[in-house]
Amino acid sequence: MALSNKEVSKYFKLLTGLLEVNGESDFRTKSYANAAFQLGRLSEQVMTVDEAVLEKLPGVGKGIAAKIIELRETGNIAQLDALLQQTPPGIVDMLHIKGLGGKKVRDIWTQLGIETVGELLYACYENRLSKLKGFGEKTQAAVIQSIEYYQNAIGKFHYATVAAYCDDLLAQLIQLSGNQRIQFVGDLRRTNNVIERMEMIAPITANILPHVQAIPEFIIESATDELIVGKTAHDLQFAIYLVEDADYTHQLFVKTGSEAHVDMLIAAGADVHATTEADIYTSAGLPYVSPEMRETFSEVDTKSIFMQSQEAVQSPATALITDADIRGVVHNHSTWSDGKNTIAEMAAACMEKGYQYLVMSDHSKSAFYAGGLTEAQIIAQHKEIEALNATFTDFHIFKSIECDILNDGSLDYADDVLSSFDLVITSVHQNLKMDIEKATERLLKAIAHPSTRILGHMTGRLILSRPGYPVHHKKIIDACAEYKVVIEINANPYRLDIDYTWIPYAMEKGVLISINPDAHSVDGINDIHWGVVSARKGGLRRAMTLNAKSLEEFRVWLRR
Repeated sequence: MALSNKEVSKYFKLLTGLLEVNGESDFRTKSYANAAFQLGRLSEQVMTVDEAVLEKLPGVGKGIAAKIIELRETGNIAQLDALLQQTPPGIVDMLHIKGLGGKKVRDIWTQLGIETVGELLYACYENRLSKLKGFGEKTQAAVIQSIEYYQNAIGKFHYATVAAYCDDLLAQLIQLSGNQRIQFVGDLRRTNNVIERMEMIAPITANILPHVQAIPEFIIESATDELIVGKTAHDLQFAIYLVEDADYTHQLFVKTGSEAHVDMLIAAGADVHATTEADIYTSAGLPYVSPEMRETFSEVDTKSIFMQSQEAVQSPATALITDADIRGVVHNHSTWSDGKNTIAEMAAACMEKGYQYLVMSDHSKSAFYAGGLTEAQIIAQHKEIEALNATFTDFHIFKSIECDILNDGSLDYADDVLSSFDLVITSVHQNLKMDIEKATERLLKAIAHPSTRILGHMTGRLILSRPGYPVHHKKIIDACAEYKVVIEINANPYRLDIDYTWIPYAMEKGVLISINPDAHSVDGINDIHWGVVSARKGGLRRAMTLNAKSLEEFRVWLRR
């Protein structure tokens, strides 16, 4: 499995941090820091391009290119390995704590004598970090929060990161054994946002152990007549359950659903030993529930999932959303702000993929760090979009903006500027540390603004990195229902925000959901898939999905 650009970027980010920790000069560390930043933004897959091309990419050059080639050919970077050898493991762990760069970690190490994350947390609780020059009480509080979040995330993977990898391993096992009944259960079958373990089920008659042993990616730790466990070469834990043919459907059902979902079926009188999974639901007088929806829904009536499943059976319009249902690509960035491709290139990619429309939503002026557009640039961009639209017949680019919601809930432009767009997406990007009441009021004010048509990434979370700011979800959804504002599922696999658990409540209130890639490149358009995966977990129906509308239907929605 070739490393993605983001994963390569992490190597150089760690290298930068270790150089800083070990007292390297700013001159050297800055080049690696810049490389780490640029590698995460490149559209070219750096682990596959030729060295000559690699050297010419932004932020790379010959020195960095040589290290990428070394990583590609050996799986390691010698300089990084040497630094890891001379740096205590606990210090390396500290570099993964949000808000602690290499220089601050060096100060903690050399001035406080702290060498582990646990020691640092204890020192924070004793108020020692706040006394260190350059830190203070606010920094200390932020470090405590970051450490607690980091500790919870260890050993977890984004679904999008491991999905193709796991699919490949499953396909190899099926091919080697010739048995089609080997399949995923647990988190993977439910397509959870975060995967902690790859779990499979296989009939005993498949004699799967020698086939697992034949695949180098599997590192077996123990094997019995009922269970094979271990980890993969990429440190993903796995478990393969071996079951009798007669008990296969029962085990498939029990090991797929969350504990609460399974218990609910049993309480409803389901025959969990029925012939098929559909029969298990039928025996309880309930419609079949797709595996990804067999979850525990917090603050939402789980029974609504069964109601939605019943509706999905009755009408194609109420079927669960699929990739094929998406007609338009909403929320995209171009070279006008922080995107990698021009509007024309984004439009061409959308047409090639069969989409009917593109909603261009570059950043607003307060997002200066992302090249936010001034009023003059907006006028120029609109002229470019109009010129492009004049060349299309069955495709259209809509003028939009991802408008920053300011601290007081107001929007980033005057009303006359906002009215020049076909639609406005409003999002929070700065000051994410408000308490729940202030954060909620901030969003409520933005939702009530007449120009707001879509609320972007509601909580600002980054899965496994940042929990997002707290909001009263029901109040926000209720307000969106009142003002006819659509809620975004930001399909970037690191966001998937709004969380799928709130989709049933949003649909109950009649709030449309838009599955938006937040694409910053033509490749980013493909993230729509991960948004669909998450949306299906919440039971999102085609009829409740904004960008499942055709071009003409979308225009009708805009006119409302």
